[in-house]
Amino acid sequence: MNFFFGIKSPHLNSKVTIPRFQNSSNPSKNHLLFELQIISDKWNISNIDNKESSGDFFIVNENIIEKDNFFLLATTDEVQKLINNGDKLIDLNNFTNTIPSYRANLQVLNSRGGFSSYQSEYPFSMTTKKGNILSPISSLLNKNADINIIFFKNIFQLPIQEKFSIFFINIKTKKILKKERVITNCLNEIIVDSTLIEPDIFLFTDKYIGVPIFCSIKNNYISLEHTHPPHEYIISENKFKVVSQLKQEFNEIINQTNC
Repeated sequence: MNFFFGIKSPHLNSKVTIPRFQNSSNPSKNHLLFELQIISDKWNISNIDNKESSGDFFIVNENIIEKDNFFLLATTDEVQKLINNGDKLIDLNNFTNTIPSYRANLQVLNSRGGFSSYQSEYPFSMTTKKGNILSPISSLLNKNADINIIFFKNIFQLPIQEKFSIFFINIKTKKILKKERVITNCLNEIIVDSTLIEPDIFLFTDKYIGVPIFCSIKNNYISLEHTHPPHEYIISENKFKVVSQLKQEFNEIINQTNC
């Protein structure tokens, strides 16, 4: 199962287009679009009366998108299971578990007509895990852009909004150059100074994982990029061990700084 999310920002508007079909199949009449949000320490789920949907797609426009909400496709019977289990997200269905991979579209645009797109799936499996995200920066942002932004979306299975940290760390000097406090179950927006866009500087989270989206805006043109797991950048038979060692090294830098 996948969740879907949009971007709420003073710099951009967004729209999410979610297919009602599985690859080449006909649109499902049973799967409806629902919004999830934390209210009074519980997951609140509500049906979206999607008047702008076509026969093949649900359309989530900017007036519905908030930093602390997200969406899913489910039947009414499946949603009732989640309502009955309001203190924890559960895996309701396999409708979006397809081969080739199911894809929704997240479009961002500005008032001058600039736009770009990105996929908008957040796998249920990620909501059950804590850990670290390790990502390069310089290959994903434009040092010469007018503004660089990292949107970091976290969805955690419990209805909590807990603070955690995102660090910008120079791996060569072993120094933390910037620390941002962010929140679980929220879209977090971080403005990245151009001085941080260097090959030796990495993004690292200290407690929770999530989906980082890298956005550069130059002359009203927009670029959206996404990161891959760090082992995909490493050519080695022991790449998972290498990544584990790298994360351990970053954790040591954080722990030494906090001592």
